Amino acid sequence: MKDTNTMCNAFRCSLSALALALCWFVAGCSQSAPPAGGGTKTTNGSSSSDSETGSKTSANEGSDAWEGYADVPYVPVMQDVDGIEIPRVATNDEKLSVKGAIPADVGNKYAKEHPGKPVTGDWLTVRFSSEPKTLNPIVETSAVQSYIGEYVNEALVRQNPETLEYEPHIAERWVTEDSVKLSPDYPGKERRVALAEGKPATTLELEFPKTAKDAEPAVVKLQTSDVDGQPTGKVWVGLYPVSKIPGAPAKGYHFWSNDKGQLDVSAVIPGKYTVKVGTEIFGVAVENEDGSLTVTPETPNNPLNEELKSSGEKSLTIAKGKWVDVQRETIYTYFLKPEVKWSDGTPFTTKDLEFSYAVINNEYVDGESLRVYYQDLLSCEALDANTVRMQYRQQYFKAFEFTVGLSAYAPAFHQFAAFFKEDGKTLTLEKLTPEEETAQKKVSAHGQVFGKFFNTDDRYNLKPMGTGPYTVAKWERDNRVELHRNPDYWNPKRAGHLDRLIFRFIADNGTALQSLRAGDIDFMYRMSPEQYFEELAGPPEWIEKKYVKASWYSPGFSYYGWNILKPKFRDRRVRIALSLLFDKQEFLEKKLHNAGVVVAGSQYFFGPACDHTVKPLGYDPDTAAELLADAGWIDTDNDGILDKDGEKFAFELIFPPGSASAAARAAIIQKSYKDAGIQMSIRNYEWASFIDKVKAKDYDAVNLGWAMALESDPFQIWHGSQAGADKRGSNHVSFSDPQADELIEMLRLTLDKEKRMRIHWSFQRILDREQPYMFLYTSKDFGAYDKRFQGVKWYRLRPGFDFTEWYVPKDQQVH
Repeated sequence: MKDTNTMCNAFRCSLSALALALCWFVAGCSQSAPPAGGGTKTTNGSSSSDSETGSKTSANEGSDAWEGYADVPYVPVMQDVDGIEIPRVATNDEKLSVKGAIPADVGNKYAKEHPGKPVTGDWLTVRFSSEPKTLNPIVETSAVQSYIGEYVNEALVRQNPETLEYEPHIAERWVTEDSVKLSPDYPGKERRVALAEGKPATTLELEFPKTAKDAEPAVVKLQTSDVDGQPTGKVWVGLYPVSKIPGAPAKGYHFWSNDKGQLDVSAVIPGKYTVKVGTEIFGVAVENEDGSLTVTPETPNNPLNEELKSSGEKSLTIAKGKWVDVQRETIYTYFLKPEVKWSDGTPFTTKDLEFSYAVINNEYVDGESLRVYYQDLLSCEALDANTVRMQYRQQYFKAFEFTVGLSAYAPAFHQFAAFFKEDGKTLTLEKLTPEEETAQKKVSAHGQVFGKFFNTDDRYNLKPMGTGPYTVAKWERDNRVELHRNPDYWNPKRAGHLDRLIFRFIADNGTALQSLRAGDIDFMYRMSPEQYFEELAGPPEWIEKKYVKASWYSPGFSYYGWNILKPKFRDRRVRIALSLLFDKQEFLEKKLHNAGVVVAGSQYFFGPACDHTVKPLGYDPDTAAELLADAGWIDTDNDGILDKDGEKFAFELIFPPGSASAAARAAIIQKSYKDAGIQMSIRNYEWASFIDKVKAKDYDAVNLGWAMALESDPFQIWHGSQAGADKRGSNHVSFSDPQADELIEMLRLTLDKEKRMRIHWSFQRILDREQPYMFLYTSKDFGAYDKRFQGVKWYRLRPGFDFTEWYVPKDQQVH
């Protein structure tokens, strides 16, 4: 059991720190400590660490699995392609502790000389380099939306940014329990399963045939019943591969029949499966030495309590052979604080969480990148106004983070009910057909009418209601979003000090620096390295007089993504060659003042899941040319441009405007590619249009970055189910690899951290082998802020700051 009811301290957790989803950010500047070495050819098969990196490499070479983890496929680090040795670059092995106490006001001499106590008052104007398309947190999951929205919307719990521990917030406590499936002949709880019109049985053997690529997947109709064959609903059915099926989950597919006991099974990887059936109970399950299982209900409303009442026992012990499946930590019960209120004073209840769950999973809502994380959340059930139970389909190492995040995405049910009431309709959580909606004058939160409304109605999209310490006061397009402190915020101990948070959207770094100098902004976020190290070197008098320069690490990385739907990018030899044509290390040293770390994968460089035995690809035009020729790209007509089958090697790179570093890097890469016989044109799009093109996969190559958690789930951006021209999620390069999918699916089910690290490392080596991105840098962020602000800390979690902690002493306030 995980039951938390400890008191919160004075830290607040940003939504991004909960890792509710990976967020895009504009990839321009990259900073870190000075990395070592040049682009020399090195091998990366050694490691001195056995717990923080892809360890014991030599012990695993030649093996199919990691030592001590027989079911985790071992993937060797790529050394060559078709006999062509791949060069690597030696990187800095800098270490960074991601948790620990963070001092306040570092570098702010004025704050030390004029200390003050936290008080309310004054405004903070912050520069962001891009503007969100909407403030709807379900429809848009960009970093900038997240950074604004975290002051308006709140998660059920908070992650302390120093200890990284989770602490109560909207939920005063929570309990985690396991899902246990009993054998089909368990006394008094017998269950059977049958093919439609077939004979009920305790198990079935099924084979799902392969279908044509464009054909509809095969559908198998099943019926669940009791021992007498009477239809029985809400019964668990598990499908387990008879033998290993590539892409199929080793721990099976998990389904539940509907109220009538009917179940349609489809979209299953073709192959032979054993079908199991059983009654589900839940509690904290402990497996005993004799193979029996002891299940203890830990919540007062657990149905198992009633069953145990007659015996006077507090636990149920299930004999070996009488249980068939255990999914750990899949049942979450949250107990909400009754004092929590929306910004209009309406109580926040579990109905709002049920509403959030319905909206996120509404297929007509434009929230595909978020929905992938909630598609396996089976239920969100209000047990009363302040108690909610959520269940994941199967164990998932980030299940807790996503259940607590549900409130952060929650629209207010009463607000949308009022919207539809104006049109004479009633908003409902019932699942209704369009005909039923029309006949009953209702709008279902699951339906198309609601989805279209939710995607487009500006009353919510521009000014979402939340439970947080700030409210959205106004949004001036192409200029600013203004938040005002809510004087009636339900938790005064968590309320911000500053009366207003103003987010100015200034794409160009030069213009932003001018605004800082003019005093039009108080905090310039995402300053470029050139500005930080060159323009503000010294620093100049105007900075010294009024501002504090700051730098800090935040989890994330930048990259060039290759649209694999485009024929020229489908060959990994081409993608590897393109990476070898850019000297990342030299750019870091000469253009970014040694302010960055070259990365070789999508896990955070300083996080636990990064395999540091995988070194980044080096710079080697000769090897790149060899790989391109091996892939058939040769200049056959001597015009200086490579061609293949009559097609010239030419493509377009897109990225948002405003970053001098991104523009400089693109120009250098463009020249390097030209020297290699490749034409790369460059085009900028403003943020909203840019994201539309990326989601529609209407591009060749893209320069972007991901903001992330210390350990992230790769499903969103890498799983093959999210690839394809018809998908608008985050796998915008349409990467798909069967072994990668297998590892991703295994990873999600793995709660054991050490095992999970091995899975991460094997997956990273597949990314390294396939190079769907040209991985660039993990960086520091740079900025400068007005020295009148105190209580400033630079945290290890994104975005690195918490404006609710910032304040200005009364005698120093200017607003």
